[in-house]
Amino acid sequence: MKAPRSSLAAVAAFVGAIATAALASGLSSACASMPPSQLAREWYDLGNAWLDKGDWKRAGEAYTRALNLDPKLAGASLNLARALTEAADYDGALRALDTLAKGDPGNVRIITARAYALYKKGDADAALAAYREALAQDPYAPDAVYNAAFLELAAGDAGAAIADLERLSTANPDDGQAFLLLGRAIDRRAQSVARVSRAGAHDAGAKDGADGTNADDKDAAAAADKSAASALAAYEKAKSLGKADTDALERMAFLYSAERRYTEAMDAFEAVFKADPKRASAAFSLARLRFVIADDAEKGLAALKSALDAGFSDKAAASALLAEPDLPEREKVFELLKSKDLAE
Repeated sequence: MKAPRSSLAAVAAFVGAIATAALASGLSSACASMPPSQLAREWYDLGNAWLDKGDWKRAGEAYTRALNLDPKLAGASLNLARALTEAADYDGALRALDTLAKGDPGNVRIITARAYALYKKGDADAALAAYREALAQDPYAPDAVYNAAFLELAAGDAGAAIADLERLSTANPDDGQAFLLLGRAIDRRAQSVARVSRAGAHDAGAKDGADGTNADDKDAAAAADKSAASALAAYEKAKSLGKADTDALERMAFLYSAERRYTEAMDAFEAVFKADPKRASAAFSLARLRFVIADDAEKGLAALKSALDAGFSDKAAASALLAEPDLPEREKVFELLKSKDLAE
């Protein structure tokens, strides 16, 4: 989960020109000549430098020194809480944030920092409640929306995640991250609806139609198809904004296949495997489409070999491929699969 960001954590310009170890030494020797407020600011800047480097322990020590010299130094307490959280001192971070919240109870940065500390501590329910508290103050705070949606999905509440992300993406149509997460949330709901549809559960009073299918099943299947199309549209928007990762691209490829948009599906699978040569599942899916849909044995064999070289090991999928009635170059496919103990 992405940590809440503090605009007060910028590193002072002089830090980049001086080694931080030397700076710490310089501060120690300057204690006698600097007024406390100036020295506090120097320790604060040094804490920012350590925070930027990911040295949470030293950052925390520097912020503590700064606050001892100037307890009201703006930003030091919030950044100290961040350092303590990353150093796994969650109770210390929460104490610091609770103190800050008493003086500024509606501050979204303080609330989201507390939510993040609670999440890292392992209390997902309290973290989600805190993110929702932040959203009550600012419904369009990006990090709070992202993290609330993440926790809502983990809790099985795809509807709440979708509502949060639709609100943010509507307000900011250039937020590719919001569209990426929205695609995943809608996709999660679509897959859930599809599972219910496949179960084929009939209500006691429902009647099958002339084609042997139940009206409720048809409605569920239509809802699943509509949700899948909405998920794909969100993924495509994220991709257009440069935010579609390899997982999203692979999911898009499967959704394209489901809609029989096979050329786009093959392009997407190829893009996934090119971006991640270890993604054997993408290469195998590409091989299957090239064999079965494009009837391109040469490219199909090349993709299959790439999948096997990448470690593809799904025997059920291999058997299903061999069971395709019009599979070209069946013997060569069989031999390739047999070489990896995926066919007998």
